Amino acid sequence: MVRILSLLLLCMAVGARPSKAQSLSDVRKQLEEALGRRPQFSQQKERRIDSLKAQLSDRIPAERQFDLCVAVYREYYTYRFDSAMHYVDRIALLAEQEGRGAWKSLAAIQRAYLLATGGYFREAELTLRGVRRDSLPADQRVSYYAAFEWVYSMWAEYSGDNVYAPAYYKKEMAYQDSLIQVLPPSSPFHAYWQAENYYRLGRYAEAETCYRKALEGQPVDVRLYAMCTYGLAMVSERFGRWEDYERYLMLAAISDQSCPLKENLALQQLALHIYRQHENETARANRYLNFALEDAAFYNNRLRLLEISRKFPDIALSYQQENERQNSLLRWALLLISLLLVGLLAAVVLIVRQIRQVRAAREASLRQNERLHTLNHALSETSLLRERYVTLFMDLCAAYIAKLRQFQTLVGRKVKAGQAEELLKLTQVARLSENDAREFFQHFDASFLKLYPDFIEQFNRLLRDDARIVPRRGELLNTELRIFALLRMGITDSSKMATLLFLSPQTIYNHRSAVRAKALDRERFEAQVAAIGQLRAEAEVPASE
Repeated sequence: MVRILSLLLLCMAVGARPSKAQSLSDVRKQLEEALGRRPQFSQQKERRIDSLKAQLSDRIPAERQFDLCVAVYREYYTYRFDSAMHYVDRIALLAEQEGRGAWKSLAAIQRAYLLATGGYFREAELTLRGVRRDSLPADQRVSYYAAFEWVYSMWAEYSGDNVYAPAYYKKEMAYQDSLIQVLPPSSPFHAYWQAENYYRLGRYAEAETCYRKALEGQPVDVRLYAMCTYGLAMVSERFGRWEDYERYLMLAAISDQSCPLKENLALQQLALHIYRQHENETARANRYLNFALEDAAFYNNRLRLLEISRKFPDIALSYQQENERQNSLLRWALLLISLLLVGLLAAVVLIVRQIRQVRAAREASLRQNERLHTLNHALSETSLLRERYVTLFMDLCAAYIAKLRQFQTLVGRKVKAGQAEELLKLTQVARLSENDAREFFQHFDASFLKLYPDFIEQFNRLLRDDARIVPRRGELLNTELRIFALLRMGITDSSKMATLLFLSPQTIYNHRSAVRAKALDRERFEAQVAAIGQLRAEAEVPASE
């Protein structure tokens, strides 16, 4: 069923009779499909052969053995030379054992056909000469004349010269005439051999008519289909109809594949035609010729191998040259691509380098912006501190100006009242009253802590944990903190501190020494105090860089 379905599909694709309406591209697609199915067709044929072989046994009647051997031979004679010859030997052995002269003659005719196909022309001729023609049954006479026609046809084709070939062609024509005489006129084989005869005589139009008549109703998977389409191709060549020539060669090749026939000629001729007519399809011609070579080697056909050996070098050389041109183009393309790739890599490296530079510049710009922001903030803080210093200075000045005005008023009132002695007592007072000092210190402490709200906490960080200085309840600063507050404000002279805090210079010195003894870093203590609350923008920027 698988074989029947596959053959039906192929027949539907190709048709029993080729039509001119089929374009070359359509037939070419069908050929490519058939070539792609070569293994499948071979497997189908092998299964048919195996089925016949399975029935063959020494235990069955001789007539049945003979029929099966003939059937196997017919499968093999265009498929595999050695296997076909094996079954010819088996038929000859059966004929000898059974004493059947007709079987022996048939074996001789079959052997001669195979010998001629394999290139053993002289042996084939001698074998046929040994057959008694007058004793042959009517059906074997057709095979007898066909075998002689085949022997001289192959011999002439093999000779291919003007010395021996004409004589062989003459004998071929003689046996061809005899073959036509014994074939039934209504037989498609009669029409085919008549076409072959007309073709040899140069009557091409009549040959074409007969080929078409023989082709009518023939399925694609029989050898006669391949023979007729190949003959139509030869006629088309004589008329110069090259499109028809190529089409019929492809149809013949399709039939060769579907039968399948390993003893074929269509693919060889098609490959040679493509090579000559289509310069840009050398690879296709080379592929077809390789298929033909594969078939000839499989069949063990010396004649076909010789023919291919004559055609193969030119096609192979052309194919090699085409490959070399393509390889040259590929090499140049590869070189160009390599150069482009190198350029691309260089561009990528350059772009990456530029990206890194841009990124570094951006980071540097960000760091610069951060530095500017920090400096701007520091300037703003500095300006604020200066404003606060000015405010503190103005507040203190305003307070003492008010005190001075009060004192002037009092002096004026005492002078007018003649109280000179009391006024003298007032001017001889060396220190401010306790209330005045308290008021001054409250005003100073509040103003200073506005400038440095974290002064006390940062100051104690510079001391040991057990020596922290904390003002008493109700006080903002005590004497030690005021001394170092003045130090933070830039007043480092103990005498000036003593004047401002209404203490003696020695007292100031003692307090400074006592507090410095409690410091974590005695050497740098006062410098650290002077830096409390100071912005470190200048020191932080280099660290970030």
